[in-house]
Amino acid sequence: MQLFINTPGTLITQKDGCFRLKAGDRAADRSPMKVESLVISNKAMISSQAIVLAMEHNIDVVFLDGYDDPVGRVWFSKMGSTALIRRKQLETADQSLGLELVIDMIRQKMDHQIRFLKKLMYARPGKETLFRKPLNTIENAMAGLEVRGQRLEDARERIRGLEGAAGRAYFQCLSKLMPDKYRFEKRSKRPAKDPFNAVLNYFYGILYSRVEKACILAGLDPYLGFMHTDNYNKKSLVFDMIELFRIYAEMAAVYMFTGRKVRDDYFDFAEAPLSQSRSKKSISASDTCASVMVEAVSLNQKGKPIVAESMNMLLDERIRYRKKNVRRRYVILHEAHRLANVLLAEDKVDRADWLDIQEF
Repeated sequence: MQLFINTPGTLITQKDGCFRLKAGDRAADRSPMKVESLVISNKAMISSQAIVLAMEHNIDVVFLDGYDDPVGRVWFSKMGSTALIRRKQLETADQSLGLELVIDMIRQKMDHQIRFLKKLMYARPGKETLFRKPLNTIENAMAGLEVRGQRLEDARERIRGLEGAAGRAYFQCLSKLMPDKYRFEKRSKRPAKDPFNAVLNYFYGILYSRVEKACILAGLDPYLGFMHTDNYNKKSLVFDMIELFRIYAEMAAVYMFTGRKVRDDYFDFAEAPLSQSRSKKSISASDTCASVMVEAVSLNQKGKPIVAESMNMLLDERIRYRKKNVRRRYVILHEAHRLANVLLAEDKVDRADWLDIQEF
């Protein structure tokens, strides 16, 4: 089990070969034989004896910051599960399994797009024509993912092309569902060119941190990916795995705008008049005209808490996951552990099933 210690003032020490947790007048012992990892917030403390006990039993020690995001870890210097997973990640990147994992993740992403558009279509009787062409485009792209047998490097560009075609059709369809003044031309990342993309980028940012945390807690190296190349200081695996969960951000963003829960004063607009002098101020999303070109849109301090709360509410909702009712935020962690199990599975042994994420 993973032992989370986040009670303020908790001290983890070693007593008679066990971890002793003390918080005020309360104390509890935990056998290292039943602990896979210790996850410690910055409100708790751990002794050097307890760290050595963890190392002797190959127990990961992960430290969290004030926002409960991982900032570091300690593990046994000899080969253990964490180091073995990292080695398997490196090996898999150049094997057929790496390509299969990439296809699995992109297929799951496209399946989410199709199912979400169909859900939105069924809620809008009489507007089916808005959805048919985008759905056909995504379904065709999904069918084109059958590139097994190729080297990952050779198949990478084809997969990116199919993913891009599906994404363009998907977001063009979503734009048509927005209130008129919040419709957008296309996806824009850094910077966002419109309020919808500003909100979506903020939601994606929340997901990135949660996916990275899940990878670390599962013993995966966030920097060793399969689809995204492992460039210096690039969290390649996080970029790979977030594809499975982008639907959470997209659902939250669409429901905020179609539910008219967004206001113009949640945003700052950086604009450039024809004179090319630049200014930054809050204006109406419909206030742009021929004399003003909006260069970037960002959430301001008034909008960020509202948007973040919307995402947290969605992540706290329970969905059906592997015959259980599980909060969405924990699905991310469960799937990271399942990926670790896939990597550790021996040859000729059935891999652990994963990607059973049935959102719709």
